Amino acid sequence: MPRLQLSSIAPAILVAGLVFGLVLAFFNTSFFALLELKGLDLLFTLRGALPPPDSIVIVAIDESSMAEIKQQWPWPRSLHAQLVRQLHHAGAAVIGFDILFTEPSEPAEDQALAQALHEAGNGVLASALSVVNDPLFHHTIRIDPISALREAAWAGGAFVSIDPDGTVRRARLLAPDLPSFALQMVRRYLEQPAGGAAVAPEWRGFSQKALSQEQLINYQGPPKTIQTVSYYQALDPQHLLPPGIFAGKIVLVGRALEATPEPQRLSGDTFLTPFSWIGSNPTAGVEIQATLVDNLLSGRFVAEPTPIERWVGLLALALAASLLATRLKPLAALTATLMLAALCLVIAWAVFAAVSLWLPILPGIMTLVLVYGGHLLLRALTAERDRRHLLEAINRDLEAKIAERTQELSQRHQQLETAYGDLTRAQHQLVQSEKMASLGLLVAGIAHELNNPTSYVCSNLEFIEEYTERLAATLEAYIGEGEPNGQARRRGDAHNRQSPFTGTLNTLRELIASSQEGTGRIKKIVLDLRTFSRTDDIGLIPADLHEGIESTLSLLAKQYQDRITIHREYHPLPQVECLPGQLNQVFMNLLQNAFQAIPSKGNVWVATRVEGDWVKVTIRDDGAGIAEENLSRIFDPFFTTKPVGTGTGLGLSISYGIIEKHGGRIRVTSTVHQGSELTVELPVQPIKRAPLPTT
Repeated sequence: MPRLQLSSIAPAILVAGLVFGLVLAFFNTSFFALLELKGLDLLFTLRGALPPPDSIVIVAIDESSMAEIKQQWPWPRSLHAQLVRQLHHAGAAVIGFDILFTEPSEPAEDQALAQALHEAGNGVLASALSVVNDPLFHHTIRIDPISALREAAWAGGAFVSIDPDGTVRRARLLAPDLPSFALQMVRRYLEQPAGGAAVAPEWRGFSQKALSQEQLINYQGPPKTIQTVSYYQALDPQHLLPPGIFAGKIVLVGRALEATPEPQRLSGDTFLTPFSWIGSNPTAGVEIQATLVDNLLSGRFVAEPTPIERWVGLLALALAASLLATRLKPLAALTATLMLAALCLVIAWAVFAAVSLWLPILPGIMTLVLVYGGHLLLRALTAERDRRHLLEAINRDLEAKIAERTQELSQRHQQLETAYGDLTRAQHQLVQSEKMASLGLLVAGIAHELNNPTSYVCSNLEFIEEYTERLAATLEAYIGEGEPNGQARRRGDAHNRQSPFTGTLNTLRELIASSQEGTGRIKKIVLDLRTFSRTDDIGLIPADLHEGIESTLSLLAKQYQDRITIHREYHPLPQVECLPGQLNQVFMNLLQNAFQAIPSKGNVWVATRVEGDWVKVTIRDDGAGIAEENLSRIFDPFFTTKPVGTGTGLGLSISYGIIEKHGGRIRVTSTVHQGSELTVELPVQPIKRAPLPTT
């Protein structure tokens, strides 16, 4: 057998074995045994009522008879004697009284009934067994009719078994020393020439052993299925009943009261049967005895399989259902299980209706349900096991991938750190390059500014040297070492007349003053350049923004002199904690853009003011302005509207970054051909991160 088939058969056998064990354990309990009996009741209900037997008639002591006879119970035994004579006269084959005559009444009454039974010769009376269950002993007492009646008729015990749910399903036909009431009646009936010839062959089918065991009663139907007449009608059959109704038949007399008016004196003698669970009506004991008589005559009690046959059948059903469930998907298996359950019910009903064989329904259906549930559980456990194995495999793969990814991320992190360091250095170099580019624009102007005072200082120094020599020569002429004073004086006067001392001294003083002015201008340029390019290595320091603006304007003087008028609108400002060198670079970028935006002559306004913990520096020009579509891009790196070679596109981007680093912001408004306005807002103390002012 292929491995795949073996792998599917093994779970099927396992589930079938477990289910069989559970069913075997469950149905050995009283509760499930009772459920199994309810399955028998269901089969009776599904089969329905059978045709009533032709050979049996019941004479019922019912409410109508109570009303017609108008006597209290117990009725006089002479009345029963009258009934016996009427039945015997009508041709009854056997007359059975399902009434206990265990106590004597009036002697005349007892004698009348005994005489009638003796004359009929076919009477059967009911006996009873009283069981005494004591902790110390078990005793059974036989209760027979009184001796006078027992000598005139046969006696039989009305043996029925009542199940725990109060339903009568079984009866015993033969006790060790007493046959049953139904068996006695059948024996008397079979002794009759008319009845015995017809049923003797079937009767011989019951062995002594079979009669000694309890038999399942094969009920004909619900109450009053067997032909029944009232007691008062049987007293006058010629006028109240059809002709020949009792001829050659077994007649059973007994109580069949639906209500018990005097329960202290009259027992209802009714029992629940398999048909009672639908109509809720009990069946009279006399009708149960009549049913037993019919079962004996027909030879058809309800048969049931032996325990071994039952369990073998259930095991086979469990294996078949389990193999089927193994091959099918859950939904298809559920459908197949329901169909099998329905098929089991149909088969059980058909067999029961055909041959009165009781195939237990509930154990079979429970077996099917448990097999399906077992396979569902097995599938769930298998799926859980596979899921767990898959999850473990995924976890292993995930751990390996996480380790690999972690290593990759670590490498990328190192690469990012390296790239970030390179970017920081590149940014710093870019800022420095932009700063040097800005300074490069100042070189020509600064060189010119330095060249003018340097030139005339150098020229003045030549004249100062010449005039100094003249003064020195005049002094030497007056001093005249080794010569008489008079001669030296005369020579000095002569020299003074050629180069007047006073004029030379005045000219020398003018030259010195002019040189001092030139060196002062050089000193100022150097100071402005130093202020502009001051180092930021020491971190944030308090700075005067006006000083930075003015030094920047001085360095840019070459670019705006003679064509641009600077309008200063300064207000008192507190010192701002900042990086002064970087802010000066911002001011230079903004001022250079303003100067470059004015093609010829124009104006630039520089205004400062304080708003709370913020200072504002506004630089406005009346130049060309910026197109509206370019306003959102002016702070982007490398964006410029200047001709190629005249701008890098980094000035405003770097300025934006510097202002943002200081915790401030920069805003721009512009109108084409009317000019632009850029406003720098800075907190006085950036560390505190004061909220931006509302505008």
